[in-house]
Amino acid sequence: MSDPMTDPLFSGLFDPTINSIPQGKSFPAPDPVPAAANAGRWVEMPRLPIAVAEMGVIACGGKVHVIGGYARGKVNSDFHQVFDPATGEWVFKAPIPFACNHLSLAVVGRRIYSFGGFIEQNRCPHTKCFVYDCDADAWEPLPGLLRPRGAISAVELDGRIHLLGGRDIRSTDWHEVFDPVGGTYEILGVMRGSTPTQPFGGQRCHMGAVVVEGRIHAIGGRKDSYDFNTGLHSVFDPADGTWSFRKPLPTARSGLSCACSGGRILVFGGEAPGLVFAANEGYDPATDRWEALAPMPVPRHGLHGATAAVIGAMVYVPGGAPITGGSVQGAYHDAFTLQ
Repeated sequence: MSDPMTDPLFSGLFDPTINSIPQGKSFPAPDPVPAAANAGRWVEMPRLPIAVAEMGVIACGGKVHVIGGYARGKVNSDFHQVFDPATGEWVFKAPIPFACNHLSLAVVGRRIYSFGGFIEQNRCPHTKCFVYDCDADAWEPLPGLLRPRGAISAVELDGRIHLLGGRDIRSTDWHEVFDPVGGTYEILGVMRGSTPTQPFGGQRCHMGAVVVEGRIHAIGGRKDSYDFNTGLHSVFDPADGTWSFRKPLPTARSGLSCACSGGRILVFGGEAPGLVFAANEGYDPATDRWEALAPMPVPRHGLHGATAAVIGAMVYVPGGAPITGGSVQGAYHDAFTLQ
C-alpha cells in the first residue's frame, strides 16, 4: 500500500492547523475520593497524524494501534495508525476493510480482532467483524456478530473474547463470547447478578472493561445516552459464570478508557451532558477501594478504548474529543505511568 506520509493523495492530512484542536474543559463533580499516595504522572507523546475519536485503541506486538472512528469531520474512517514507543514514530498500516466508528478491539497473540460498530453517529449498528495479522499487515473477515451493535466492550480471557453490552437501538446487557479458534459465538446470558440492586441492571454501552486476576471488571458507561451515565462496577467470574458488584466508579461517566497497570485498574476521561472529564481514578481490587490519580493533561472522551493500550509500565491514550459530542476529533497523545 502507498505511504500516506508521502503520497500526494493524502496532501494536507498532516497540516498542523488541521490537527490542532482547541483544549476542552472538565467540570467533574465526583463524590469525595481520597488522593493516591502515588498519583502517577502523564508524559506527552507524539501526536497522531490524523485526529480521531470514537475509534478502537489497543496494544499489539509492542505497538499502539488506533483504528477507524470519527476522522476529518466524518463519522466513518478506515484509518489504521500505529505508534511505536521504541522509535516515537507513527506509521500507517493496512486500513480496516469496513469504515465505521465505535468498533471494539481485542488481541489474541499477534492478531487484532474487531467487532461491530456504527456507520452513523451512535446509530446504525452492523455485524461485520475482522481480524488483523500484525506480521502480514493484512485483514481478513470473520463471522459476523449474532446481533448487530456498536460501543461494545471487548476483552480477551483464556483465549476467548468476551463481548459485553453495547448498543443496537438502545443499550444492551448482552454477554457474548467469540472463540477465535472455531470462529463461533456463544451467548452466555446477560451482565446481571441474580438479585441486581444497581441502576440499569447491566444494560450499558460506552463503558470500560479489563481483566484482572482472571475476572472481568465492567466499569461505568451509560444507558442509551450520557444523560444516564453510571458508575456501576460489575465483575464476571468465569469459574461459576456469575456477575457480582464492587464499589462503584466515583465519577459516573461514559466514553471513558480503562486499563490495568501496577496492579490497579485505571479509568481515564469520559463525558456527561456539557462536560468532558480529566478524571483519572484508580481501583485496587484487593481492597475494593478507589483513589484519585493525576488527571489527564487534556480532558477527553470518545477514547473508546474499553482497554487502553498498555505497553510495559506505560498506558497510552491517543485521540479522543475535547468537547462533548462528535463534532471535534483530537490528535492529542499522552501516556500515563505509576512509575
